[in-house]
Amino acid sequence: MKRSLPLMLLIVTILLQACSASTPPPEIVVTGSTAIASEAVMITPETVPSAVPTLPQAIQIEHVAIPTEGTTDRATAHDNENSLSFETKKVKTGDFLRKNRFERPFTAVDMVYLPDVDIADFSITSDDTFFYIKISLIGLDSETQSLTGSYGVEIDRNADGRAEILLATRPPYNKDFNADSVAVYFDVNSDMGGSSINRPDDYDSDGFETIIYDLSKGVYPEGDPDLAWARLSTYGNLPAIEIAFKKWMFDGGKETFMWSVVSSDAVLDPGLFYFHDHFTAEEAGAANTDDPTYPLKDLAGIDNTCRVPLGFQVIGNEPLGCYVKGGEVEEFDEPSAEGAESTCSQFSELCKRTENSSVLFSVQ
Repeated sequence: MKRSLPLMLLIVTILLQACSASTPPPEIVVTGSTAIASEAVMITPETVPSAVPTLPQAIQIEHVAIPTEGTTDRATAHDNENSLSFETKKVKTGDFLRKNRFERPFTAVDMVYLPDVDIADFSITSDDTFFYIKISLIGLDSETQSLTGSYGVEIDRNADGRAEILLATRPPYNKDFNADSVAVYFDVNSDMGGSSINRPDDYDSDGFETIIYDLSKGVYPEGDPDLAWARLSTYGNLPAIEIAFKKWMFDGGKETFMWSVVSSDAVLDPGLFYFHDHFTAEEAGAANTDDPTYPLKDLAGIDNTCRVPLGFQVIGNEPLGCYVKGGEVEEFDEPSAEGAESTCSQFSELCKRTENSSVLFSVQ
């Protein structure tokens, strides 16, 4: 069961909470406006580096559709964060290995706080061509005074708890949108989460096993090398990473899906999702001193959020979904027997345009 973590690893108004605790923390109102912003760190445009990242294998492409700014607010939420309590070297809530919820912005063993991994707020906007997801972090890396982690977005089209798409960034970042700083992965075989989404199991899932966009490898959907972008941004007083991706992925313009975000102090490994299926409690360690497996071990330096709906009203029993006041108890869901057909039926245009250009990779 153990796999090594590689070099470091609406407009809908709902009441939600970014945590799956047995006793729900204070409710959060998700709206199309601004969210609660921490004042733990100050950042100004002058602190944003201007050097354009250059990847060793990056190919030269003339981009046509370059994202600018989202013009329509869609949803905003707030995550558990540790800006006021990190010196205790533990978290109060939000870290539940069995539920695939992680609040671990600390190093292994020594529990050194990583402010550029600690998610504060996450929001989504859109324009006619792109969705824009912004992930704000509590602060910058203490040594480099920049964002050095890897940040991602999981997209679950049918709200069954099994994300089909992962967008994952890699440093360095700059203040202009850059297509070389993000890769997009696809779970074509629909085995995400193993035999049960909401708890660890021994199902040997290969995670997001298919690369559909990575310009460093020359991979992109047919006719569109402009699918996804990332840039360094700000959210109030906080540093942020913004990820933009094309709306055409959603067939027929049906903009309904659930989404969540994740951060890591190492490059995200798409083959290790969901993490609770690849690490035992003893291997992973814990971020709460009340847990006998404390401190963090193999699964450290990572933070993720619950799932937020876009374009529809949630019921409250959506797997991995945010807490909804009055929502029902979470239900388990079994993996689809249709496999690749199930995933591609939800993203038929994406599958059609990547069947000849995508490449498979194996998780070591």
